[in-house]
Amino acid sequence: MQVSKTLDYAVRSLTYLSKEPVGRLSIKEISQNQHIPLNYLAKIMRKLVNKGIVQSMVGPEGGYVLRKSPREITLREVYEAIEGDFRMIDCMEKDSICILHENCAQLPVWDKLQISMIKILESTTLEDMLKQKREVM
Repeated sequence: MQVSKTLDYAVRSLTYLSKEPVGRLSIKEISQNQHIPLNYLAKIMRKLVNKGIVQSMVGPEGGYVLRKSPREITLREVYEAIEGDFRMIDCMEKDSICILHENCAQLPVWDKLQISMIKILESTTLEDMLKQKREVM
């Protein structure tokens, strides 16, 4: 399992914005400081604006700012803004049931894994991300 580049960029952008919760940051500044291609970042920021995670302001004093404090924005909220509903495999989609559903030996494992991952995403905020220290293995 791998985190998409888009989700990675979104989290990096938001944690960078979290360091400046009062001030506005331009998309150019975020792009340069986080090494994210500007056009790619523009698409990501549009999704985050549409989901109410960040606010966009135009003009010379414009830029992006978080709509809530970093401690109120969870990684699940960010994930769902970028990727949609969280699901481990296609057969776990809300409106579809696989024909093997009743006898699937894999489903309990994927279900447990999905529940665990959702709990981690729900309990981790941008503020938590800022506090993390990378442990060297």
